[in-house]
Amino acid sequence: MLPPADEAIVARDSELPGLRLALDPQALGAMQTLPPMRSLHLRYKPGTNCVASLAPAASDGLAAVAVMAYPPARYAEVRARRKWHAAPNPVIFHDKYCLAIVPLALDRKLKGAQRIADPQRGKAFLHSLTGNESAATNLRLLRYKARRRLVISAGDPAQRAQVKAYTKVDFPAALEGARIAAQLNGAPILGVSERRRCIAWRWLEGTTLDAGAGEIAALADWRAAGQALAHVHQASLRPQTTLDRSDEAAELAAIASDLVPLAPHLARMAAPVIQQLAERLAQTAFTETLIHGDFSADQILIHDGCATIIDWDRAATGDPARDVGSFLARLDAHKIDGRITTDHFGSAFLAGYTDAGGPARAEASTVQHARALLALISEGFRQRRPNWQQRACQVITRAAEVLACRQPGPGSAPVDPAMPALSAALDATTMAPALAKALSQTLQRTEPELVRHKPGRRALIRYRIEGAGNGGALILLGKMRAKGPDLRTPRLHAALRAHGLDGRAPARVGVPAPRGCVATPALWLQEAVPGRSLDAFLFPGANQRPAAQAGAALAHLHATAVAARRQWSLDDEMQVLERALEHAGRCLPQRTAELAAIAEGAAQSARSLAPAAVTGIHRDFYHDQVLIDGDTTWLLDFDCYAEGDPAIDVANFLAHLDELGLRRHGSPAALAAYGTAFMQGYDAVRTGMDPARVHCLRLIALARHIHLSQIIPGRSHITSQLIDYCTMSYAASAEEHDQAAARP
Repeated sequence: MLPPADEAIVARDSELPGLRLALDPQALGAMQTLPPMRSLHLRYKPGTNCVASLAPAASDGLAAVAVMAYPPARYAEVRARRKWHAAPNPVIFHDKYCLAIVPLALDRKLKGAQRIADPQRGKAFLHSLTGNESAATNLRLLRYKARRRLVISAGDPAQRAQVKAYTKVDFPAALEGARIAAQLNGAPILGVSERRRCIAWRWLEGTTLDAGAGEIAALADWRAAGQALAHVHQASLRPQTTLDRSDEAAELAAIASDLVPLAPHLARMAAPVIQQLAERLAQTAFTETLIHGDFSADQILIHDGCATIIDWDRAATGDPARDVGSFLARLDAHKIDGRITTDHFGSAFLAGYTDAGGPARAEASTVQHARALLALISEGFRQRRPNWQQRACQVITRAAEVLACRQPGPGSAPVDPAMPALSAALDATTMAPALAKALSQTLQRTEPELVRHKPGRRALIRYRIEGAGNGGALILLGKMRAKGPDLRTPRLHAALRAHGLDGRAPARVGVPAPRGCVATPALWLQEAVPGRSLDAFLFPGANQRPAAQAGAALAHLHATAVAARRQWSLDDEMQVLERALEHAGRCLPQRTAELAAIAEGAAQSARSLAPAAVTGIHRDFYHDQVLIDGDTTWLLDFDCYAEGDPAIDVANFLAHLDELGLRRHGSPAALAAYGTAFMQGYDAVRTGMDPARVHCLRLIALARHIHLSQIIPGRSHITSQLIDYCTMSYAASAEEHDQAAARP
């Protein structure tokens, strides 16, 4: 079922009979008996065509298709193409809807994609292109924009390559960008096919910078990204492709015109911002440099502390501030989507860029930041986000804030009536003497920065302190809560460290060291520990060892003898679920029957569990609470620590993996290998965990995500899938129970 915003678009466009199906992969799949499909990209030209790029949700192979909706007259021309009928895997036509489902191998604009997907000639082509005999194995689809671009990885892990296929129009600039990148120590080019318009590179190991955006400490990688961009802007290379102010004015005009048929009210909202930005851009001077052209955190590869810039398809000669603004705008989008809650990543990036002598000017960076934000207005629609109009509204608002040189609310000492001391905690003048007293040291400078803020509940502030210890900068995290000073958690940290969780051998598992308390404003301090969030290691094909480390770390926590002052029972778990499903039901009245069935199924499964031995448990354990620093694992956020069933922690972690797999990859099983590694790590330290018990509690924890998906930005697109998955799981459990009861 389409959301109301998409229904309105379909109603306005009477020229495309198949538009509804092109926008709704589930409806298309039901009609065509396709497997569950995930949306890769959407391109929509009102009254002209709509091209949806789709791939099976449970596969990373090359089974992608393009769903093309046309007006009747144009469809008749398309329908007559002989090659689309004669191929071994021909195009599927739906005359009633003027719709064509085109397999990757028949993409007329991408000759390279045609050859790669050819079962007879694809192997030889990839071998010739990469020089690697294994290149036709382990093919994995990374990106596909029908009639625009194909990106795959190919070959065994030891000789892996990245291959891109381009259109005739895009290939020359992409090749120029690839050669420039190679001169700047980027990915080495393995081969080029000008006839098929393909480029192959040696695969670079590492993790993209945005994959670790959930972590709190270790900002060195973000500074390194800024330094790397500054070096690019100082290079003497100049691509033939240029981007000047007239090009950017044309981009703004296209944003305005493209928005009108999608959402007229958003077009009206954006119009004054676009006009103001056009005027500011025209008045802003710049000195031409080499620019990346599409710079963001996902274009930075981090490996062994070094930052490498990748994907130079849009390299050009232009305003260096364009790259800076693009990077900051993408961070704003991550905040809007709920992926990050802080501005300190952007601050670290800008500090690195400035320290390395980056030439972008402040005024140009401001207007380019706003320009890049406006370019993201319709991104949610193209990505098929159900809440795309709400997201677009937030993007426009943020662009207006940037032009007005205002910081967004969450990053500028917000006034929280329930936490009146928060403003003081974010004031450097106020905090300098308070921190000096807490640390019993003389401090030279204090830089507070809000990392997280849950209004009316709690806040996390990062303090960069100069003059502490041996004269270097000390990074501390201050924790504040609305209900008053927290004296219990710092004592808990100290006790856990005293019982071996200090990050040192043999366990190499630790919790951050407490560093005292500040009386006014009331908060407690802990050291910022190094490492990358476990989230950065959770994607198909990544190393599973960090997940095993997380399992072992949790087992070490459960094995400690540190007493908890609170108890947490299975009844408490069920009460949380009941409240969550009640809230979900009020927002989804059409699905109350299914939510009630989930609640009943969870209750029945919980009643089947026998009492279990208790330990100290984290009670909110999942991937964002784990930092990996080589062989050392750090555990974070013990605010909920209690005495309870250790299976609750294990199940909660696995349920979060299920949710993450569904949200990012379209399937709860997408990250199953990391769940297996996690359990292996746990069992290596502490055996005896009952799989049936974990399965029961895992479903209960996953069912809570139905409500969470409604209240956390960027997750509403999986609410329906979570309900369906939990409903089927409990139905299957009930059937197994009935079959067992019927056996003699």
